[in-house]
Amino acid sequence: MSVLFKVQNNKFKDGNLFNKRVICKTSSKNIVAFCISQDAPYFGTSNYVFVCDIISPWHFFKVTCSKSEVNILEWNATGELLVIGYRSGEIEIWSPHNQVLNSWSLVYKALLSNEEILDCKFFHNGKATYFNTLKRDMPIYTDKFERSDYRPSLTQFGSSFHEGCLILTSSGLLGAFIIPKLNHYGENAVSQPTLELNVTTQSIGLSRKFIATSSISHCSSGYFNIAISYGAKEHLLHCFKVSLAVKSDDSINIKCESYLNLFYLTTEPKSINHVRWAKINNDDIIWLAYSSAEGKHILEQWNLNKKPQSVHRVLQKNKGDFICTEAWESVSKVFFAAEISDVCISKLLCDFVRLYIVLKDNTVQILEPGLKKISAIGSERLNDDRQVGGKFVVGDVTWLNQILIVFDNYGNLYALQIPNTHHDKNFMHNTLSLQLSLLEYSITTGIDASDVLMLNLLNLDILIEKLTENFARQSAFTRHFYYSNFLSLKSNMCRIQSKQQDFDNLIMLHAISITFKSLLRPSDLSCHDKGPADNLAITLSEPLADVDKVLFNLDAKDFTVEPLTLQSLQQLIQWVTDLALTILKKLPEEVIKSKTKKQGYDISRDIVAISSIRELLVMIRIWGLLNSQCLPIYTKSVENTDVLSLLFRLLTRLAQNTSDPDEMLIDECSTLSTQILIPSKNFHPSTTLLNTHILMMKPLLFSTDKEPVGLQDVYYDEVVFQNGIKDGIYNINLGCIKTPVKKCNRCGCVNSMAKIGKTSALKSWCNRWIYCHCGGNWKLA
Repeated sequence: MSVLFKVQNNKFKDGNLFNKRVICKTSSKNIVAFCISQDAPYFGTSNYVFVCDIISPWHFFKVTCSKSEVNILEWNATGELLVIGYRSGEIEIWSPHNQVLNSWSLVYKALLSNEEILDCKFFHNGKATYFNTLKRDMPIYTDKFERSDYRPSLTQFGSSFHEGCLILTSSGLLGAFIIPKLNHYGENAVSQPTLELNVTTQSIGLSRKFIATSSISHCSSGYFNIAISYGAKEHLLHCFKVSLAVKSDDSINIKCESYLNLFYLTTEPKSINHVRWAKINNDDIIWLAYSSAEGKHILEQWNLNKKPQSVHRVLQKNKGDFICTEAWESVSKVFFAAEISDVCISKLLCDFVRLYIVLKDNTVQILEPGLKKISAIGSERLNDDRQVGGKFVVGDVTWLNQILIVFDNYGNLYALQIPNTHHDKNFMHNTLSLQLSLLEYSITTGIDASDVLMLNLLNLDILIEKLTENFARQSAFTRHFYYSNFLSLKSNMCRIQSKQQDFDNLIMLHAISITFKSLLRPSDLSCHDKGPADNLAITLSEPLADVDKVLFNLDAKDFTVEPLTLQSLQQLIQWVTDLALTILKKLPEEVIKSKTKKQGYDISRDIVAISSIRELLVMIRIWGLLNSQCLPIYTKSVENTDVLSLLFRLLTRLAQNTSDPDEMLIDECSTLSTQILIPSKNFHPSTTLLNTHILMMKPLLFSTDKEPVGLQDVYYDEVVFQNGIKDGIYNINLGCIKTPVKKCNRCGCVNSMAKIGKTSALKSWCNRWIYCHCGGNWKLA
């Protein structure tokens, strides 16, 4: 187990961060949110909340700053909403505007006056997928990944889930509120005023008193499991089950039931520092971390066991009747040499749950249920001489259990690699079987897989091949449902592997094809079996090289679109023909490369992509007859050259044999650049840790707001004699004028912040790109 990298926090240069409280949470999108306190002379303590992407951790983006101490950070299941709970009783819900990481807006807020927010949990949405390692050899996703029987915490009409939060205060007050299904993230998030939410409150017990520590977890039945400790004077851990329901007036009814309490008999009082309650394989388990008066640092595990109890024969209805009783039993206890800073539980819903114990001697112990020590992370801390006495204070694990994020008391970030050997018993014959299953799990659940890719940069060739083979085995419905997630993941892998943009082009081609085909309406509504797009695909199954002859076999009325809509899509039409030209131009070069060395993904060999381009060229030909303003524009050496007809003819010949194109086709493609000026495509991805250079430099040391030069790629493929920026979504040259643009934090795609869409078709295209096509977040450039 090793340290992957450390990020030196230079946001605060006065050094007043020593021994300050730090809290952190990692989202399902691998975005780390953390809060750091700073003492400023004459101004008191300021609490700063930052976020950073795990693959570019040197960029700390500020969310907010407050004088009130922050107690809680919590992400929702999709990683789009961040809850911040303050000691003053304020609850704030923040969301990135247009998913831009360095532009956050306060969308909701609530207030519990004279209360201190102690703990918080989002309502469960009822969606949970079980990662079953015993079914690793099953190729079908539905067999390998089981849908767990989880009920939403709060349901509405039709049993759909409500978005909301459950709050626990230090005085024993429970609060719950519903987050309205408004546009709390997206284009209009900043323009909307902050909405104040009404909080429904209820005492957690018959009486209220100060709570020292607590734990809130979800239950599969829709309940919340809550464990609270009132301090060292009581030898008791109070347990509750909380359920929520919607009343007739749309308010929330909070029902709190006392559960079986946990008594820990001891000769001396225990001051519980950390409590964790989890449900593993339908078993309730509680972990308690505390320090004894002798200086011992102890972690205990308690299991809720069910035992049959015989019934007196006088009370028996049938012979052998018994009742089932429940009791908390201490299973095991483990001692540590240093004080426990934090206790983290793995988030992956599977059969190998692990505990990560962060200690103040700068080590992390990994335990399995039963408190058996499995592994430990050493203190490779990359120490700074100016920061003496640094200690690990808090940690959180990524959702796929690959990387542990830890902060020290100076606010420095550490990424620790979690070894897979301790839970790899079912994957001994194939060392990459676990990584492949995790990538497939990310496709089906939408969880970001950057942590898996970061640790397997040398094995991408094998993973891409196996991932593609398994995806091809799925049913047509499954492939269609997960196709976007599959393309996003594979584009990231191919970009790292071959430093090319072919798979990004495939994603854009797929999106444009869906957008264009959605505009088609059949002229004869009585024909329900096939639509215009299906008829077009059947017609092009025959090797017709003349695009005009194809039109005779189609009904032009099925492809009729409003001229204004067609004109608004001109830049996307231009992109399709530009891609066709680029494929044909590079075909001779790609054929030579394929004979000398193994290549990554090549779009010129993808028969599905080539067929899709041919279909789009036919549609563009028809639309050009309706409105010539939508046709692509080119600089040609011979004015009467019909570019669309030429492209369709060459692509038809390529589609007949993509693996081995004939020499006459290659010769024509070689002279294509002399007939038409082919626009160049720039490829300048963002600097990230998804780079093979990282393999030679571990452990890495970064500083905040300083992009590491050693991880940057230099491209000499094409020389561009202009300083202009091109919008990768709208295919528009933005020029040299400084216009507000956003850039993908991962692939480097640029998108204008200005609202370009005026027609419904273009607005629909805009709304498709809340995230980048690679699945990454945006940032203001």
